[in-house]
Amino acid sequence: MTTGKTPFASDELDHLLFEAFPGLVIRKDLTQVIRGTSKAPSYVIEFMLGKYCSNLFDDNDIREGLQLVQEDVAAYIPRGDETELIKSDIRERPPRRLIDMVKVELDERLEEGVYWASLMTANLKNVNIRPELVEKYQRLLLAGVWCNMLLDYDDSIVYRKKTYPFVIKRLEPVQVGRVDFTEYCQGREKFTRDQWIDVLIRTMGYEPKHPLITERIKLLYLVRMIPLVEANYHLIELGPRQTGKSYCFTEFSPYGTLLAGGSVTVPKLFVSNTVPPRPGLIAQRDVVGFDEIAGSGFNAEEDKNLYKSYMESGQINRGTVTVTGDAGFVFNGNIEFNPRDGMLLDHLFKPLPPTVSDDAAFHDRWVAYLPGWELPKLTPELFTAHAGFILDYTSELFHRELRRIGSYGMLWERWFEALPDQWSARDRRSINKTFSGLTKLIFPSGVMQKDDARLLLKLALELRLRVRVQLHRISGQEFPLTEFTYRDRETGEIEVVKVEA
Repeated sequence: MTTGKTPFASDELDHLLFEAFPGLVIRKDLTQVIRGTSKAPSYVIEFMLGKYCSNLFDDNDIREGLQLVQEDVAAYIPRGDETELIKSDIRERPPRRLIDMVKVELDERLEEGVYWASLMTANLKNVNIRPELVEKYQRLLLAGVWCNMLLDYDDSIVYRKKTYPFVIKRLEPVQVGRVDFTEYCQGREKFTRDQWIDVLIRTMGYEPKHPLITERIKLLYLVRMIPLVEANYHLIELGPRQTGKSYCFTEFSPYGTLLAGGSVTVPKLFVSNTVPPRPGLIAQRDVVGFDEIAGSGFNAEEDKNLYKSYMESGQINRGTVTVTGDAGFVFNGNIEFNPRDGMLLDHLFKPLPPTVSDDAAFHDRWVAYLPGWELPKLTPELFTAHAGFILDYTSELFHRELRRIGSYGMLWERWFEALPDQWSARDRRSINKTFSGLTKLIFPSGVMQKDDARLLLKLALELRLRVRVQLHRISGQEFPLTEFTYRDRETGEIEVVKVEA
């Protein structure tokens, strides 16, 4: 069994990363070998690879480990058409091992108050699970968790004269058991700024040394990850197909979710009208992606106010119920033109559904507009064959640590200041959020130099300014500003930020 690639040609950054974070990095080309053969997301595949392929520089170990992972994927991660076969296996040859996404609900309608597990890929529902397992792994009650489990068969389990024979005998989430923020920051200190950015880009699976991946493109890639580390970060990105817009919500982290076509009901997204009410995705996930939103039907006109209220305050009031969440909304849409080649539309929100496309109040809630037309279409040459962090490690660290620390949004004010009365409150809040998110990713301890702060501040200003320019095109009297300026505290020099589109 081989990887189908030439022997690993490691570089200095591979060795530095391996030495600083032993056991937490893998070769990213191995993920590409497994992807496409399984419905499991990349963070699950990489968790498995991390157990067997942790020695980056021993090709024999890599081949053997890859063989084991491929065997486990084939044997234990189900396909959608195997439901009846799996049910038969559980009955005839128990226990049956599976690796699948498990989601648990409490059925309060039964007098006993039974927990039911659903195996999402195997399409098994009403699977018995012990309350102590649910208590131990409460994420099962939220968006679900990929788990390694043993299933048994017991036809003596009956509720209201109906048999429910499938039982989860043992369960362990597929996740890194421990993340240490202090160790992470100490490891980060061994890298320069540019080296660390390259580490993050390789962790995403891309090769930072490719000519198309410039310093600016690297930073734009990192902006896609900000909603995973910064609460209530609302981002819009329109651009060509096949640039990886939805990657962070489907493959990078279990704390993100992607809604195809932007279709979702108010109860699922915000709060149900059941008794008691159940908070929706805004309280269950860190980021909710709305895919292919351009040209979709989106939501009815009356639902817009719920979106506006949540995007402004992080909470909504529905009837007598108030629900708070910290999930960010990310709208992804496909456009097949570069606005800089000549504006084909009144403004860059125009491709969105008619219910929101011209609604300036709705769009003023966006923290940033990412110019997706700048990002290259993904080709095999853009994917890296080098080392990056195991995705499950970064997803847990982002969720448990970076997302929970205080904002770094005002650090830039040590060196720079905004001109009086130029930015609105939303402008300042948005700029600070982008600056904070980029700082958490690149400088997790919050320590940076003046040039670092200028680099991140200018991008934060640009991404918010692109929103303001489009608002100006919708309503020039209400939104007259079309450039941002700031002053260097040390030199007094005023710098101007503009956008072309």
